Amino acid sequence: MRNVEIGRITGIPIRLNATLVVFLPLLAWLISREAQLLFYAGVVNSISPRSIDVAVIQSGNMPILAGVATAIGLFVGVLLHELGHSWVARRYDVTIASITLWIFGGMAHMEDLPEDWDIELYVAIAGPVMSVLVGAACYVLLFVLPGQPVVLFVVGSLAVINVTLAVFNLIPAFPMDGGRVLRALLARSRPYAEATQTAATAGKLIAVLMAVFAVLAFAPLLLLIAMFVYIAAGAESRTTVLRDLFRGLTVRELMSTDVRTVTPETTVAAFVDRVVTERTTAYPVMERGTVTGVVTLDSVQKVPLEARDSTTVADVMGPTPPTVGPDADAFDALVTMSSARGDRILVVESGRFVGQITSADFVRMIEVLQGLGPRDEVELPDGYA
Repeated sequence: MRNVEIGRITGIPIRLNATLVVFLPLLAWLISREAQLLFYAGVVNSISPRSIDVAVIQSGNMPILAGVATAIGLFVGVLLHELGHSWVARRYDVTIASITLWIFGGMAHMEDLPEDWDIELYVAIAGPVMSVLVGAACYVLLFVLPGQPVVLFVVGSLAVINVTLAVFNLIPAFPMDGGRVLRALLARSRPYAEATQTAATAGKLIAVLMAVFAVLAFAPLLLLIAMFVYIAAGAESRTTVLRDLFRGLTVRELMSTDVRTVTPETTVAAFVDRVVTERTTAYPVMERGTVTGVVTLDSVQKVPLEARDSTTVADVMGPTPPTVGPDADAFDALVTMSSARGDRILVVESGRFVGQITSADFVRMIEVLQGLGPRDEVELPDGYA
């Protein structure tokens, strides 16, 4: 889904995902429904120093106004929650690439979070702490704001919602905040990868329980959250295992240096002949020592037979894959390849092409490191090409 940057806060790019554009009006409508208005009004009246006249909130355009304001306020609270994570992470020199707001709330994209249990604990707990502070601030505002019913309703609702958000996020369902707290505590006495697998298993179990409850309670959004938690827990567990597996390895130890290439002027017919002879289906396109793209058997199959002698690989080649240096970390290279959604990454040293790593090279190395059997039993985890 497309993300649109809407601004920066303390230098951190803030992005809106397309799912939020659809979900926000729906959330506002749900809050404006009579049953929800009465529920939230009852909760707010139980904590507010001044009671809310529900009849006023239900009149005219007040329901939709209250729904829109509360929905927007909720995602402002979510943004502050993610900023709490980000600001604490920055204290430990972790780079924050961006914060994205989407249908499931928010996500702070961090680079190279240290595998220190105490740092992860502080970063994970910072979000819920921020939500509690936002809820407390909204509660205090109930004592000083004018007694306008809609204002009291919105502010009081946000006080309750933000505290509820903090509590919900502390459920030990990895990779939610509570799950990360659990991993941090487990990592005090065991290897990080093992702690991750244990936390992920607990997260999957809780996700299943959440899904069962969501079905029984007819709560579709909670069901989606449960599915997301289950999938994300497995994905992050596999990623952590891979990071641990490749620890200490560089690109130089995985790359292939005997790489067959073609020139841009090579005809498609000549390329197909090489594929048949050399049994290689993908070739970097080399021009004056620089790779300008990659041509594959798939990319030439649409060229008609009668046009293959007059069509060159430059006409049908794909974009240049991402590049790394030979001394780069092997796991970082895998992440780069995955982000590009390709099946190879080029190795360049001092501006000169010196080799490549393909997804097959990563699979072979996984086999070697794990002592596994036949190659066809091994697959890269989901998300890796």
